[in-house]
Amino acid sequence: MSGTASQPPASTGSVKLDAVKQKVEAAAPNKLSGVALYSRFAFAGAVCCSVTHGALTPVDVVKTRIQLDPVTYNRGLIGGIRQVIAAEGAGALLTGFGPTAAGYFLQGAFKFGGYEFFKQQAITVLGYESASNNRTAVYLASSAMAEFFADIALCPLEATRIRLVSDPKFASGLIGGFGKIYSQEGLSAFYSGFGPILFKQ
Repeated sequence: MSGTASQPPASTGSVKLDAVKQKVEAAAPNKLSGVALYSRFAFAGAVCCSVTHGALTPVDVVKTRIQLDPVTYNRGLIGGIRQVIAAEGAGALLTGFGPTAAGYFLQGAFKFGGYEFFKQQAITVLGYESASNNRTAVYLASSAMAEFFADIALCPLEATRIRLVSDPKFASGLIGGFGKIYSQEGLSAFYSGFGPILFKQ
């Protein structure tokens, strides 16, 4: 047995280098997994979808008016914006903002978080090599499954948005419109457009 003590396995053999290595390892973030990981994807998707769709609410208002009344609203996007402002005021361009922002917040969370979750499940079931060889199928299946659940979350709010934009006198906003649809028509009214939304998305 040698009189010199052997270095621990993690040691580099240099006290100074070991100290630097320990500082780097201590500063390195822990690798996320499970709920901590998927919740970050979900939150990022929720914020991005909510902001982008919410910002385009005026475009959506004009598009819906053109679809519902093409005789009156026949001047394109810019002309339609001017018509809505002239007839109802600038605030009318934000009709349906609440359901749009809330609906796409939920949809983005389920879509982005769900995609990463289902993709990881596919890798676990198929094995890394098989999943890698069939990655296009894995990506498509994961995104389709995530979108299915995302649209279940989106559909009630999208139904409320459409009702508010098509009939501005129906209710004053998200809570009033949602409650009125539920009380007058029941839960099924929220999902009457589920098929078209699913295929659209």
